[in-house]
Amino acid sequence: MKRYEILFKGRVQGVGFRYTSKLIADKLNLTGTVENLNDGNVKCFIQGNDDSIYRFLNELNNNLFIIIDSCKKIEREVIEEEKCYKIIG
Repeated sequence: MKRYEILFKGRVQGVGFRYTSKLIADKLNLTGTVENLNDGNVKCFIQGNDDSIYRFLNELNNNLFIIIDSCKKIEREVIEEEKCYKIIG
């Protein structure tokens, strides 16, 4: 089990990024949060097994409307009691 904080830059707001990320996370049994930032970027915390997190990122990268120019991934401490993936804001 891993947890990452990820900062997505690119065309990531106004394209259904948060909703799409929730659909993918729910399908892959991942937990965490996603929120739009004031600077036009999106911050996500994602938690689960490495294979599912890789698939999550791959599916986001293969979306027609979302264009990810970069994503900075930082490993964080796992939150055992976290049970779902939530859209913030």
